[in-house]
Amino acid sequence: MSFKWGVSEVLGLTYVCCWSVSMYPPLWTNWKRKSASALSVDFVMLNTTGYFYLVISLILQLYRWLPPPQGQELTQEAIALKPKITNFDLCYCLHGFLLNLVLASQLVMGQSMWGFKKERSIRMKPIYSKILFLSLLIFSGLTLHFVNYNATVGWDNLRTLAYCNRLFMLKISMSLLKYVPQVIHNHERRSMKGFAIQGTMLDITGGMASLMQLIWQIANDKSFNTSVFMANFGKIGLAIVTIVFNFIFLSQWTVYGDGSVVTIKD
Repeated sequence: MSFKWGVSEVLGLTYVCCWSVSMYPPLWTNWKRKSASALSVDFVMLNTTGYFYLVISLILQLYRWLPPPQGQELTQEAIALKPKITNFDLCYCLHGFLLNLVLASQLVMGQSMWGFKKERSIRMKPIYSKILFLSLLIFSGLTLHFVNYNATVGWDNLRTLAYCNRLFMLKISMSLLKYVPQVIHNHERRSMKGFAIQGTMLDITGGMASLMQLIWQIANDKSFNTSVFMANFGKIGLAIVTIVFNFIFLSQWTVYGDGSVVTIKD
């Protein structure tokens, strides 16, 4: 079976590869240094939870999106409404979720599982642990309502899209919040020692490729309107947030460099 590679497929593969490979430098750097002190535990826990929300959203949009009734053609409105999600998106997210679990194990069980040297106690700051709990509470409420409504009324694409967009909002919120503790952590240490800058460069490249793929898909559909934006705002938001904060990490790398670390008190 032949498969034709177009611009969209190449951009999709580019961003999936960049964003997927960007998660390996931190894992390798931590293992090589026998320490995960360069990472904020708040960043990792919020990031892992965000990936969980995103995986569920993408699975629903890819595999639970109802096709038009047999014999009925797709309308322009239906084409605009359907999210521009591909299997590349799901593969990246599943891979990211699993690697974040591994990264969390390096932080939480570094000494027992990975043989890392003993360091200061690893625990989330109260404000971020409350945010994490609140997001899980919101997710539970949204999911119960979605499942109950579908069981009562039946499956519907508009309701699925609304639920998935709310999960996207949770993911974007986690993405916005997860970078803040890492930025603060870098500032408190006054050093980027142990921080894998290679991952940052790959994150930026992946974010740009993701946006370019979406722009290309919309341009080919020739139907950009509010519906198209609402159907894809999650993907747009994630790419923009990723690019902006990774440029902040680059600026910190430039200012702090790989110098000595300032000790952070518990």
